[in-house]
Amino acid sequence: MILTRSQGQRLVQIIKLMRPDWSSNPVDKILSEANQGDGIPAHDFEHALRAAAHYATATEPNGGYLKRTPNLFVATGKHWDATAPANSSHTKAKMPPCEEHSTFEAHSCPCCWSDIKTGVRPDNMLGKRMTPATPANPAGAEAVKQALKTLQAAQH
Repeated sequence: MILTRSQGQRLVQIIKLMRPDWSSNPVDKILSEANQGDGIPAHDFEHALRAAAHYATATEPNGGYLKRTPNLFVATGKHWDATAPANSSHTKAKMPPCEEHSTFEAHSCPCCWSDIKTGVRPDNMLGKRMTPATPANPAGAEAVKQALKTLQAAQH
């Protein structure tokens, strides 16, 4: 769904009212960028309001807020699926896989997070391929094995 300017402004204000601690986060920019693409995964504006409330007020077992930032509100997720109208055509969206580690979802790939935390991968490459996909090179692998055997034989 592409939000109208008025809907976007109202949604930003509602989100900021629900989560005053997000006032320093660019909620308006996040929604604007989503709107310039495919929009948000809402059936209608009421669905967007329910999803915003679900996302912003989700709590951990200890009572603290589950979501630390509004950044993933515009992405497909449980908050959209759980709040979709029963009679809508909203279908649960499958999260896209990580481009480099296809068994994990792109937005939360633990391999990418590990690389980010160790400084091997920049933050903006979460779920994205760092190196170009290259086909396997059996001849190159055999050359390396042969070179290792030659080195081992020379040492003895």
